[in-house]
Formats: sequence, C-alpha cells, structure tokens
Amino acid sequence: MSTAGTIRALFLAQERGTPMRRVPEAQAVEQHGFEGDRHQRRAVGHKRQLLLLDEAQRAALDVPEGALKENVLVEGLPLDALPPGQRLALGAEVVVELTEPCVPCWKLDALRPGLLKDSWGRRGQLARVLKAGTVHEGDTVRLLDVNPDAPRIIRPKLP
Repeated sequence: MSTAGTIRALFLAQERGTPMRRVPEAQAVEQHGFEGDRHQRRAVGHKRQLLLLDEAQRAALDVPEGALKENVLVEGLPLDALPPGQRLALGAEVVVELTEPCVPCWKLDALRPGLLKDSWGRRGQLARVLKAGTVHEGDTVRLLDVNPDAPRIIRPKLP
C-alpha cells in the first residue's frame, strides 16, 4: 500500500443546500476543522471535523469533485483501507486523525439514483484536526502513526 498521496482539491461547505466551494488553501483549526467551513465543529474532539475522500473512489462513483461534500480530495492514497486512529500529515503543518468511515446518507440519491447504495463503504473517512496550520492543493499527504487508543469500529461492507 502507498504511504503517501497528494491533495488534489480542497473544499469548504457554504450555506445549506449550496455546492461546496473549491479553495486553493485552507486553514485547519485544531479540534474544529477548516476555518470558514459551515461544518466546522465547535465542540472540541468531535469526530466529524473534516471529510477526506480518495480520488479513485470519487472517480469510480462518477461524481463531480466536491459533490460528496468532501473537504479534502486525496490522490494516490487508499483512504478507505486505513483504520480509525490513523494519523496523516497534510502538507508541512497539519496533522489529522481518521475517526471513522463516512456513512452515506439519503441525499446522495438526489445526485444520481442508486448513488447511496453505490457509495456504501466508499464515501471517505471522517477526521479530526490534531495540529493546526495551512494546507494547500498539491501538498503531500503522508501516513504517520496509528493512535493505539482509537476506538475500533466495524467497517461498512459493500452491499
């Protein structure tokens, strides 16, 4: 398995019901998510601060970039194969920890009938920000250590 990838795109969620806004860089706030993202969590330690998606999965699902509400689109690193607790370096400053796979919701079928079923187990990984900093499109994503105390979950299986 590859131990590094590249950030292909960064997105911020705007108002409810509007498309994600692609940005060339984003400011990660420790224990909150991306500054300016409407999903930035106020509660310290929340498991859903960012959504990271593997470009190969996005392409296989045949949806436009940002359509799955991902904050970070990563190329060259199979995110869905990584365990909860896996820590990743995003660029030179930011460190995130994967918390759990993102479970698809009913809204996906509005994008394309059957997308909810097709995306099961391939919707990306939720993460929390452990170390703040600025991340840019084109930055390297590197595997770090795995938090040995992270809760282990049963991974969703494809139907």
